Amino acid sequence: METPKIEFYQLRDFGKKINATIEFLRENFKGFFLCLLLIGGPAALLLSLVFKNLMSAFMDFGFETGAGSTPSDALSFFSLLGGNYFLLMLLSWLTVTLIAGVTFSYMKLYNQGVAKEASVGEVFRLALSKYGGLLILGFIISVVTIIGMFFFFLPGIFLGVVLSLAYPIYMFEDVSVGKAFGRSFTLIRDKWWSTFGLIVIASLIAYVVQIVFSVPFIFVYVVEMFSVVEELEANSGDPSSILDLFSSGYMTLTMALSMVGTYLTYSIPMVALGYQYANLIERSEGRGLMDEIKDFDAK
Repeated sequence: METPKIEFYQLRDFGKKINATIEFLRENFKGFFLCLLLIGGPAALLLSLVFKNLMSAFMDFGFETGAGSTPSDALSFFSLLGGNYFLLMLLSWLTVTLIAGVTFSYMKLYNQGVAKEASVGEVFRLALSKYGGLLILGFIISVVTIIGMFFFFLPGIFLGVVLSLAYPIYMFEDVSVGKAFGRSFTLIRDKWWSTFGLIVIASLIAYVVQIVFSVPFIFVYVVEMFSVVEELEANSGDPSSILDLFSSGYMTLTMALSMVGTYLTYSIPMVALGYQYANLIERSEGRGLMDEIKDFDAK
């Protein structure tokens, strides 16, 4: 066991929380992202295949039926589209929750000084032990936030920011789902705006990284579209060639890369939330200071 380089329970201003997030990602790049890739990557890869099927189904219907579609054709299409969309949303929820579990599990092991010695399997077992609770917590937060959105939108944003802290509370304190839910309102008192700003900035950093992962897909998409245009001109405007757009192997590969990269970067704002949680705990309870006093007394 070794002392972590980044002290967890510490008072930090806005800039220091961003710096702590970046430093954590830099220091643990290999181990942390290997865990994310091996645990969350397969789920994100499955998501990319479902998304590809959704887009293919949409294009197939448009070019096969066209203006002569019947109500039964439309019903069949919306049934197929709805099924794929529901599956996409379900897998997205399961994947994001899994990434949250892996992120906070790794942070917990890092703060205990054992992250570098821990295997991917150990991180996965810790995340899996909390996965059911995280799913329940995510479902409750989604319902509460959606209800809040109906009341002039702003209450939904307010509740979403407040309850975002329930995830690190549940993971780091080993409390029940209900306790984590209620404690988030107490912990964020007078610090809503700083939490909101931190989520926004960390999400922007994640978005920049997502663009990097999306560059190959955008490049292949543009090349494929030029190819489709050439085929359209060669075949006197026959639109059937567009149906092959998403069947290309390069499109499938780069789409998968983009989707996996996008979902893995969701860990960035989660790490930032972890350090915001630690900052608020230190501000209200002085846990880091108490630990230092105990260590001093023990010497």
